[in-house]
Amino acid sequence: MCGVCLVLGGAYLLSDTERVLLSRLVYNAVPLHQPLFYYVALALMIIGLLVLALSVFGCYAVQVENSCLVALYLFILLVVLLAESVFGILTAICPEYMGLKMENEDVTDQWQRNYGVPGREQYTAAIDLAQTKFECCGINSGKDFMTSWWRLRELAAPNLLVPLSCCHPDPKNPDQSFLDPQPLNETLCQDKQPDNYILARYTEVRGSAKMLNEIRIIR
Repeated sequence: MCGVCLVLGGAYLLSDTERVLLSRLVYNAVPLHQPLFYYVALALMIIGLLVLALSVFGCYAVQVENSCLVALYLFILLVVLLAESVFGILTAICPEYMGLKMENEDVTDQWQRNYGVPGREQYTAAIDLAQTKFECCGINSGKDFMTSWWRLRELAAPNLLVPLSCCHPDPKNPDQSFLDPQPLNETLCQDKQPDNYILARYTEVRGSAKMLNEIRIIR
């Protein structure tokens, strides 16, 4: 049953495309080609299949009453248990390498270095999804984008101070995609005066806190 649960859990996680994409925002010491949860889902399914294979092997060893096969089964089972213990210890000692510990400064710096940069389209989409889903703009505020490479390298359109995903959506388009947001009032959203843009731009700080909690592996 354990193996089946792992396989099903991995398949379910892999099918949750939004959560997988959001995991791209998890700070990782080692750069990954795909979002973190993509590898987690594959790992769960592989481990589940190995557990199932090991269970079948154990049943076969007992059925044929071969002491060598039984000993091999017990040895492999011990190795698996030790591997799980080592993983648990590393998670407790070095959570930052497992994506379990995220500092506000690290995430903000990562956003500023990756958003809108050519070759970082997946990361850009993850940020747009997070801002649309949690109704926030940046980690601390929309000012995070003013010092981002997106702005400093002039990768943004001249009239954009913040991404369109920071803007309140047009209620006429309830099913709009975060990949192509349609602002309710783009001009007001991009206004420099707080009294003006607050009417058309996400400014809820708690939204950023919810987003940070969501993209952690352990919540």
